[in-house]
Amino acid sequence: MTEDSDQPEYATPSKAYLRRRLQRMDPYAFEAFVGDVWEHLGWHTRVVGEPGDRGIDVIAVNGEKKQLIQAKRYGPNTTVGSPEVQQYASLRLQEENVDQVTIVTTGEFSRQAQELAPDLDVILVDGDGLLDILSEIEAFEVFVKHFDDIHLK
Repeated sequence: MTEDSDQPEYATPSKAYLRRRLQRMDPYAFEAFVGDVWEHLGWHTRVVGEPGDRGIDVIAVNGEKKQLIQAKRYGPNTTVGSPEVQQYASLRLQEENVDQVTIVTTGEFSRQAQELAPDLDVILVDGDGLLDILSEIEAFEVFVKHFDDIHLK
């Protein structure tokens, strides 16, 4: 805790280190991690990712809004391309009242995927974008929950 507030103080490893750690997570653990991030964003989430999940890893609800999230835990130098964006855009047909489809990856998106996503109303969050979200909302405790060796300062 800092002297001036009741907010916890964090010792945050570098962005590159955190991204490498995310890239090494078990894919199902990454889905839970993404669900926890969206919880910090104010959504109620349910992680459904498992074999046969039809591509839906996390269902996030905020009031009347529903978002389906596909979490892609990839290693370094791996890119999500436009075919995957097209495939996951159709997730909205598998559930009722879906407002948004989001693809979150520890990797990057190809230029073609980035160009196609707005046309299909798909939000793309790459590894750096995910870390930026965590930094912006000061949700470093999500790392503490998922990594035993990352501690609050």
